[in-house]
Amino acid sequence: MTKMKKVIIITSALLLSACSSSNEKEQAFITSKEQSKSNVSVTNNPFFKEKKEGKIEHLHGVGYAGNQNAVYFATHEGLLVYQDNKWYETVSNKHDYMGFSATDDGFYSSGHPEEGSSLGNPLGLVKSFDNGQTLMNLGFYKQSDFHYMTVGYKSHTIYVVNQEENETLGRGVFYSKDDGKTWSPSQLNGLPQTAARTIVAHPTDENMVGISTAEGVFISRDNGNTFERFTRKIDTTTFMFQEKSVVFAAVENDQSILIKQSLDTKHEEVLAVPPLDEKDHIMYITSNPANDKEIVIVTMNGDIFMTKNNGGSWTKLASEGEI
Repeated sequence: MTKMKKVIIITSALLLSACSSSNEKEQAFITSKEQSKSNVSVTNNPFFKEKKEGKIEHLHGVGYAGNQNAVYFATHEGLLVYQDNKWYETVSNKHDYMGFSATDDGFYSSGHPEEGSSLGNPLGLVKSFDNGQTLMNLGFYKQSDFHYMTVGYKSHTIYVVNQEENETLGRGVFYSKDDGKTWSPSQLNGLPQTAARTIVAHPTDENMVGISTAEGVFISRDNGNTFERFTRKIDTTTFMFQEKSVVFAAVENDQSILIKQSLDTKHEEVLAVPPLDEKDHIMYITSNPANDKEIVIVTMNGDIFMTKNNGGSWTKLASEGEI
Protein backbone atom coordinates (compact mmCIF):
# COMPACT_ATOMS: atom_id res chain seq x y z
CA MET A 1 0.00 0.00 0.00
CA THR A 2 1.39 3.41 -0.93
CA LYS A 3 1.90 6.14 1.62
CA MET A 4 -0.78 8.28 -0.04
CA LYS A 5 -3.31 5.47 0.25
CA LYS A 6 -2.49 5.07 3.95
CA VAL A 7 -2.98 8.79 4.53
CA ILE A 8 -6.32 8.72 2.74
CA ILE A 9 -7.47 5.72 4.79
CA ILE A 10 -6.53 7.29 8.12
CA THR A 11 -7.74 10.82 7.43
CA SER A 12 -11.02 9.73 5.88
CA ALA A 13 -11.75 7.01 8.42
CA LEU A 14 -11.16 9.28 11.40
CA LEU A 15 -13.06 12.24 9.97
CA LEU A 16 -16.06 13.42 11.97
CA SER A 17 -18.42 16.27 11.17
CA ALA A 18 -16.95 19.50 12.53
CA CYS A 19 -18.61 21.73 15.09
CA SER A 20 -18.57 25.48 14.68
CA SER A 21 -19.02 28.60 16.77
CA SER A 22 -19.06 32.37 16.58
CA ASN A 23 -16.81 34.92 18.29
CA GLU A 24 -17.25 37.89 20.67
CA LYS A 25 -16.21 37.40 24.42
CA GLU A 26 -12.90 38.95 25.40
CA GLN A 27 -10.44 36.08 25.73
CA ALA A 28 -6.74 35.67 24.98
CA PHE A 29 -4.06 32.98 25.02
CA ILE A 30 -1.35 32.94 27.65
CA THR A 31 2.24 32.76 26.38
CA SER A 32 3.94 30.90 29.25
CA LYS A 33 3.14 28.40 32.01
CA GLU A 34 3.83 31.09 34.61
CA GLN A 35 0.74 32.97 33.41
CA SER A 36 -1.58 30.03 34.16
CA LYS A 37 -3.78 30.00 37.26
CA SER A 38 -2.24 28.65 40.46
CA ASN A 39 -5.48 27.09 41.71
CA VAL A 40 -5.89 23.83 39.81
CA SER A 41 -8.39 22.32 42.26
CA VAL A 42 -11.76 21.17 40.99
CA THR A 43 -13.70 21.04 44.27
CA ASN A 44 -12.44 24.36 45.68
CA ASN A 45 -12.31 26.59 42.63
CA PRO A 46 -14.84 29.19 41.39
CA PHE A 47 -14.06 28.09 37.82
CA PHE A 48 -16.07 24.91 38.52
CA LYS A 49 -19.57 24.38 39.83
CA GLU A 50 -21.29 21.14 40.76
CA LYS A 51 -23.55 19.68 38.07
CA LYS A 52 -26.32 17.58 39.58
CA GLU A 53 -28.18 16.74 36.38
CA GLY A 54 -27.93 17.13 32.64
CA LYS A 55 -26.91 15.26 29.53
CA ILE A 56 -23.44 14.74 28.09
CA GLU A 57 -23.54 15.13 24.32
CA HIS A 58 -20.91 15.27 21.58
CA LEU A 59 -18.13 13.72 23.66
CA HIS A 60 -14.69 14.21 22.10
CA GLY A 61 -12.30 12.74 24.66
CA VAL A 62 -11.79 11.41 28.19
CA GLY A 63 -8.78 11.40 30.50
CA TYR A 64 -7.25 11.97 33.93
CA ALA A 65 -5.78 15.44 33.47
CA GLY A 66 -3.18 16.85 35.81
CA ASN A 67 -2.71 13.92 38.22
CA GLN A 68 -5.77 14.89 40.27
CA ASN A 69 -7.68 11.60 40.46
CA ALA A 70 -10.37 13.40 38.46
CA VAL A 71 -11.82 12.27 35.13
CA TYR A 72 -12.20 14.97 32.48
CA PHE A 73 -14.77 14.69 29.68
CA ALA A 74 -14.28 17.02 26.70
CA THR A 75 -17.51 17.94 24.97
CA HIS A 76 -18.98 20.26 22.37
CA GLU A 77 -19.84 22.65 25.24
CA GLY A 78 -16.69 22.54 27.34
CA LEU A 79 -15.30 20.34 30.09
CA LEU A 80 -17.12 18.15 32.58
CA VAL A 81 -15.26 16.56 35.50
CA TYR A 82 -16.10 13.58 37.70
CA GLN A 83 -14.34 13.53 41.07
CA ASP A 84 -15.22 12.00 44.45
CA ASN A 85 -18.65 10.81 43.28
CA LYS A 86 -19.69 14.25 42.01
CA TRP A 87 -19.96 15.89 38.60
CA TYR A 88 -18.65 19.40 37.87
CA GLU A 89 -18.82 21.77 34.92
CA THR A 90 -16.87 24.92 34.12
CA VAL A 91 -18.57 28.30 34.44
CA SER A 92 -16.73 29.77 31.43
CA ASN A 93 -14.37 28.80 28.59
CA LYS A 94 -16.91 26.29 27.32
CA HIS A 95 -14.94 25.59 24.17
CA ASP A 96 -15.64 22.76 21.75
CA TYR A 97 -12.60 20.65 22.64
CA MET A 98 -11.66 18.22 19.86
CA GLY A 99 -8.81 15.71 20.06
CA PHE A 100 -8.66 16.09 23.85
CA SER A 101 -5.55 14.48 25.41
CA ALA A 102 -4.95 14.48 29.17
CA THR A 103 -1.38 14.72 30.46
CA ASP A 104 0.36 14.82 33.82
CA ASP A 105 0.47 18.62 33.80
CA GLY A 106 -2.90 19.42 32.20
CA PHE A 107 -4.26 18.69 28.76
CA TYR A 108 -3.73 19.31 25.04
CA SER A 109 -6.58 19.82 22.63
CA SER A 110 -7.85 21.42 19.45
CA GLY A 111 -11.29 22.50 18.32
CA HIS A 112 -13.37 25.66 18.28
CA PRO A 113 -13.93 28.55 20.69
CA GLU A 114 -17.18 28.85 22.62
CA GLU A 115 -19.96 30.97 21.20
CA GLY A 116 -19.24 34.65 21.78
CA SER A 117 -15.48 34.19 22.31
CA SER A 118 -13.00 36.67 20.86
CA LEU A 119 -10.65 33.79 20.11
CA GLY A 120 -10.27 32.91 16.45
CA ASN A 121 -11.70 29.77 14.87
CA PRO A 122 -10.33 27.10 14.82
CA LEU A 123 -8.20 27.10 17.96
CA GLY A 124 -5.36 25.14 16.38
CA LEU A 125 -3.25 23.20 18.90
CA VAL A 126 -3.68 24.37 22.50
CA LYS A 127 -2.48 23.35 25.94
CA SER A 128 -3.86 24.10 29.40
CA PHE A 129 -1.95 23.84 32.68
CA ASP A 130 -4.92 24.80 34.87
CA ASN A 131 -7.96 22.72 33.92
CA GLY A 132 -8.95 24.98 31.04
CA GLN A 133 -8.94 28.26 32.97
CA THR A 134 -6.31 29.50 30.51
CA LEU A 135 -5.04 28.20 27.17
CA MET A 136 -1.65 28.46 25.50
CA ASN A 137 -1.52 28.19 21.72
CA LEU A 138 1.15 25.85 20.31
CA GLY A 139 0.47 26.54 16.64
CA PHE A 140 -2.00 26.27 13.75
CA TYR A 141 -4.20 29.04 15.17
CA LYS A 142 -7.09 29.80 12.79
CA GLN A 143 -5.68 27.10 10.48
CA SER A 144 -6.44 23.61 11.74
CA ASP A 145 -8.87 21.66 13.86
CA PHE A 146 -7.33 18.32 14.81
CA HIS A 147 -10.25 15.99 15.49
CA TYR A 148 -7.79 13.15 16.07
CA MET A 149 -4.62 13.66 18.09
CA THR A 150 -2.89 12.06 21.04
CA VAL A 151 -0.20 13.11 23.53
CA GLY A 152 1.97 10.94 25.76
CA TYR A 153 0.83 11.42 29.37
CA LYS A 154 4.35 12.03 30.66
CA SER A 155 6.44 12.05 27.47
CA HIS A 156 4.31 14.81 25.90
CA THR A 157 5.06 13.47 22.42
CA ILE A 158 2.26 14.87 20.25
CA TYR A 159 0.69 13.09 17.27
CA VAL A 160 -1.86 14.79 15.02
CA VAL A 161 -3.90 13.41 12.15
CA ASN A 162 -3.95 16.32 9.72
CA GLN A 163 -6.93 16.05 7.40
CA GLU A 164 -6.29 19.22 5.41
CA GLU A 165 -3.02 20.91 4.50
CA ASN A 166 -2.06 23.99 6.50
CA GLU A 167 0.88 26.39 6.32
CA THR A 168 3.23 23.86 7.98
CA LEU A 169 1.89 20.33 7.45
CA GLY A 170 0.52 18.36 4.55
CA ARG A 171 -2.12 15.68 4.95
CA GLY A 172 -1.21 12.71 7.10
CA VAL A 173 0.05 11.83 10.58
CA PHE A 174 2.77 14.00 12.12
CA TYR A 175 4.54 14.01 15.50
CA SER A 176 6.39 16.52 17.63
CA LYS A 177 8.66 16.04 20.64
CA ASP A 178 9.09 19.72 21.47
CA ASP A 179 5.55 20.99 22.05
CA GLY A 180 4.89 21.71 18.41
CA LYS A 181 8.02 23.69 17.58
CA THR A 182 9.09 21.09 14.99
CA TRP A 183 7.19 18.28 13.25
CA SER A 184 8.07 15.05 11.46
CA PRO A 185 5.84 12.82 9.32
CA SER A 186 4.94 9.28 10.36
CA GLN A 187 5.37 6.91 7.41
CA LEU A 188 2.72 4.42 8.64
CA ASN A 189 4.38 1.35 7.12
CA GLY A 190 2.85 -1.97 8.17
CA LEU A 191 -0.73 -0.84 8.76
CA PRO A 192 -3.47 -2.94 7.18
CA GLN A 193 -5.67 -1.69 4.37
CA THR A 194 -8.58 -1.02 6.68
CA ALA A 195 -10.01 1.94 8.53
CA ALA A 196 -8.09 3.31 11.50
CA ARG A 197 -10.14 4.08 14.60
CA THR A 198 -8.08 5.32 17.54
CA ILE A 199 -4.54 6.69 17.76
CA VAL A 200 -2.89 6.59 21.21
CA ALA A 201 0.58 7.56 22.45
CA HIS A 202 2.30 5.55 25.17
CA PRO A 203 2.38 7.50 28.48
CA THR A 204 6.18 7.49 28.93
CA ASP A 205 7.86 5.95 25.86
CA GLU A 206 8.35 8.92 23.54
CA ASN A 207 8.70 6.63 20.51
CA MET A 208 5.69 4.33 21.00
CA VAL A 209 2.29 4.93 19.43
CA GLY A 210 -0.59 2.61 18.57
CA ILE A 211 -3.54 2.57 16.19
CA SER A 212 -6.65 0.42 16.55
CA THR A 213 -8.36 -1.09 13.51
CA ALA A 214 -10.95 -3.70 12.61
CA GLU A 215 -8.01 -6.14 12.51
CA GLY A 216 -6.66 -5.37 15.98
CA VAL A 217 -4.21 -2.96 17.58
CA PHE A 218 -1.00 -2.16 15.71
CA ILE A 219 1.97 -0.67 17.59
CA SER A 220 4.92 1.38 16.38
CA ARG A 221 8.12 1.82 18.36
CA ASP A 222 9.57 4.42 15.99
CA ASN A 223 6.99 7.22 16.11
CA GLY A 224 4.61 5.73 13.61
CA ASN A 225 7.04 4.97 10.83
CA THR A 226 6.65 1.19 11.05
CA PHE A 227 3.82 -0.75 12.71
CA GLU A 228 3.40 -4.37 13.74
CA ARG A 229 0.27 -6.14 14.88
CA PHE A 230 0.24 -6.39 18.65
CA THR A 231 -3.09 -8.04 19.44
CA ARG A 232 -4.61 -11.04 17.77
CA LYS A 233 -6.74 -10.31 14.72
CA ILE A 234 -9.95 -8.95 16.25
CA ASP A 235 -12.40 -6.13 15.57
CA THR A 236 -11.06 -3.49 17.99
CA THR A 237 -13.21 -0.45 18.74
CA THR A 238 -10.78 1.48 20.94
CA PHE A 239 -7.80 1.03 23.28
CA MET A 240 -5.40 2.74 25.65
CA PHE A 241 -1.87 2.29 26.88
CA GLN A 242 -0.97 1.74 30.49
CA GLU A 243 2.70 1.76 31.46
CA LYS A 244 3.18 -2.00 30.94
CA SER A 245 0.07 -3.05 29.06
CA VAL A 246 -2.55 -2.33 26.43
CA VAL A 247 -6.23 -2.34 27.39
CA PHE A 248 -8.47 -2.73 24.37
CA ALA A 249 -12.17 -3.06 23.66
CA ALA A 250 -13.31 -5.31 20.85
CA VAL A 251 -16.37 -6.97 19.40
CA GLU A 252 -16.40 -10.77 19.31
CA ASN A 253 -19.48 -12.82 18.45
CA ASP A 254 -21.51 -9.57 18.52
CA GLN A 255 -20.48 -9.00 22.16
CA SER A 256 -18.27 -6.28 23.63
CA ILE A 257 -15.16 -7.59 25.36
CA LEU A 258 -12.38 -5.88 27.30
CA ILE A 259 -8.87 -7.29 27.38
CA LYS A 260 -5.69 -6.23 29.17
CA GLN A 261 -2.58 -7.45 27.38
CA SER A 262 1.01 -7.25 28.63
CA LEU A 263 3.39 -5.26 26.42
CA ASP A 264 6.24 -7.57 27.40
CA THR A 265 4.74 -11.07 27.36
CA LYS A 266 1.55 -10.42 25.36
CA HIS A 267 -0.36 -12.38 28.01
CA GLU A 268 -4.09 -11.61 27.84
CA GLU A 269 -6.28 -10.94 30.86
CA VAL A 270 -10.00 -10.78 30.10
CA LEU A 271 -11.74 -8.07 32.15
CA ALA A 272 -15.44 -8.31 32.94
CA VAL A 273 -17.63 -5.86 31.02
CA PRO A 274 -20.65 -4.21 32.63
CA PRO A 275 -24.08 -5.03 31.13
CA LEU A 276 -24.49 -3.12 27.86
CA ASP A 277 -27.48 -2.64 25.61
CA GLU A 278 -27.62 -4.90 22.59
CA LYS A 279 -25.32 -3.65 19.82
CA ASP A 280 -23.82 -0.99 22.11
CA HIS A 281 -20.02 -0.98 22.09
CA ILE A 282 -17.19 0.73 23.97
CA MET A 283 -16.05 3.98 22.34
CA TYR A 284 -13.56 5.43 24.87
CA ILE A 285 -11.30 3.94 27.55
CA THR A 286 -9.10 5.71 30.07
CA SER A 287 -7.46 4.72 33.34
CA ASN A 288 -6.05 6.47 36.37
CA PRO A 289 -2.24 6.86 35.99
CA ALA A 290 -1.95 6.57 39.77
CA ASN A 291 -3.96 3.31 39.87
CA ASP A 292 -4.17 1.23 36.71
CA LYS A 293 -7.00 -0.86 38.21
CA GLU A 294 -9.25 2.20 37.98
CA ILE A 295 -10.71 2.27 34.48
CA VAL A 296 -13.45 4.36 32.88
CA ILE A 297 -15.29 3.33 29.72
CA VAL A 298 -17.80 5.23 27.59
CA THR A 299 -20.13 3.48 25.15
CA MET A 300 -21.59 4.63 21.86
CA ASN A 301 -24.98 5.04 23.55
CA GLY A 302 -23.48 7.39 26.14
CA ASP A 303 -23.30 5.01 29.09
CA ILE A 304 -20.32 5.74 31.36
CA PHE A 305 -18.91 3.18 33.80
CA MET A 306 -16.03 3.16 36.29
CA THR A 307 -14.26 0.23 37.90
CA LYS A 308 -11.66 0.48 40.65
CA ASN A 309 -10.76 -3.21 40.66
CA ASN A 310 -9.94 -4.13 37.05
CA GLY A 311 -13.54 -4.90 36.13
CA GLY A 312 -14.41 -6.85 39.29
CA SER A 313 -17.32 -4.44 39.74
CA TRP A 314 -18.54 -1.41 37.82
CA THR A 315 -20.30 1.80 38.89
CA LYS A 316 -22.53 3.51 36.34
CA LEU A 317 -21.79 7.24 36.17
CA ALA A 318 -24.16 8.14 33.32
CA SER A 319 -26.97 6.42 31.44
CA GLU A 320 -27.33 7.38 27.77
CA GLY A 321 -25.46 10.56 28.63
CA GLU A 322 -27.73 11.48 31.56
CA ILE A 323 -25.87 12.06 34.83
